[in-house]
Amino acid sequence: MNKVINFYKRNLKEVLRDPIIYIFCLGFPIAMFWLFYIINKFSNGNTPTFEVLSLLPGIIVFSYSFVMLTLAIIVSKDKQTFFLKRLYSSPMKSYHFILGYSLVGLFVGLLQTMVCLITAFIISLISNVGFITIGNIVLLIISQLPILIVNIFLGILFGTIFNDKSAPGICSVFISLSGILGGCWMPIETMGAFESFCRFLPFYPSVYIGRIITNSTNALGLTYSFDNIAFLGLIPIFIFTFGSIILTMIAFQKNMVSDK
Repeated sequence: MNKVINFYKRNLKEVLRDPIIYIFCLGFPIAMFWLFYIINKFSNGNTPTFEVLSLLPGIIVFSYSFVMLTLAIIVSKDKQTFFLKRLYSSPMKSYHFILGYSLVGLFVGLLQTMVCLITAFIISLISNVGFITIGNIVLLIISQLPILIVNIFLGILFGTIFNDKSAPGICSVFISLSGILGGCWMPIETMGAFESFCRFLPFYPSVYIGRIITNSTNALGLTYSFDNIAFLGLIPIFIFTFGSIILTMIAFQKNMVSDK
């Protein structure tokens, strides 16, 4: 366990020295909250998706995609600079490396979640709307852990497979997909077949479940509830969660063996 902790501390220092965590992982979600709040205010509050409690799960899910980018960059750089190759000769196993990287992703993701919650709470005070209870906050954090894990392991996977130049480009595609296909700021429930397609990916179901917890209202004027969409949405969430973990372990192990 000491090997994992020491590797985690090293990775955390590398991440904290990188401006990307402050610009994209922390600053960008805050800016998005305020942007959509201003848009909603000047549109007379006629956009339910832009209401603070509806935005909260969407921006949390979207912000996690930058965790993927952060990990992809650090893993690909470690591979490119031969840092990992030198460590492969140590007694560390592949799961030590993966855990060391994933713990950093978990730290950044939970930090993002707290930033989003604090920002949403401040906006709710300014706009004079109610906020969710402590119990629902805890439930919201727990409900979004699977999609955070997906982004963490996809980041490690892309960093393992691609170099430090192509990995960020691949991640940018998934960042766009997370925002568009997750319905983070779009009323996907009004888009018919497009909504049906989004149900097969983990982004939209994660946002949907989050909006159930925050008791949000969709563009059709209906309150989100744990219906068939939410229940069936658990399937792609868990498929992508376990699939990303397994693929990352296989890819990292193969890369480790080939570099040795």
